[in-house]
Amino acid sequence: MTAMNMLHGGRFHMDDRGIRYCDIFPEIEKGDINVSIIEPGAAALWHRHEHQDDYQIVIKGSLKVGICNAPYMDIDDLQQYVNEETAKNILEERHGHLSQWKRLREKGIEEQPLLEEWPEDEGRCEWFYLSERTACHGPLFIPRYLWHGCYNYTNEPAILIYHITNKYNGEDEDRLDPVVAGWIYERQVK
Repeated sequence: MTAMNMLHGGRFHMDDRGIRYCDIFPEIEKGDINVSIIEPGAAALWHRHEHQDDYQIVIKGSLKVGICNAPYMDIDDLQQYVNEETAKNILEERHGHLSQWKRLREKGIEEQPLLEEWPEDEGRCEWFYLSERTACHGPLFIPRYLWHGCYNYTNEPAILIYHITNKYNGEDEDRLDPVVAGWIYERQVK
């Protein structure tokens, strides 16, 4: 289903993962404020942006949020999930992602110094558990150029509020297959 325009601006989107209310205060000129209700067992996986940073906070329920610079599993890990030929193809694609990361990191360090904390020559993923109990610590900051995604690992819907630092632009979003990323995702409702 494609996003629909809301009565007073903004966008609405609903699918089996949940409901998203985007750009809910359209008069804000710099960026969007969005709200997602993410269903139990649902995931909004690996994507990244070149022209926006994200701030994410969960105000109800819990989410596991991943941030990574490049896919990180080796061929032995991959072969647990796919056959040898597929694993080799995925590994080759991962090398391309790592080369792309090196270029993006070099380009982005000036505007986003936090990228320096991410290794240049190997993939790394960090996981964060956001919930209504951790909301008092403030939002999680996700710098541009880093892959990110979330997973509702609970049996209750989660409410995620997120601010993107520029107005949404569908052209500014790269997607990464979860298998290539190293997270073999299978939807489970607990």
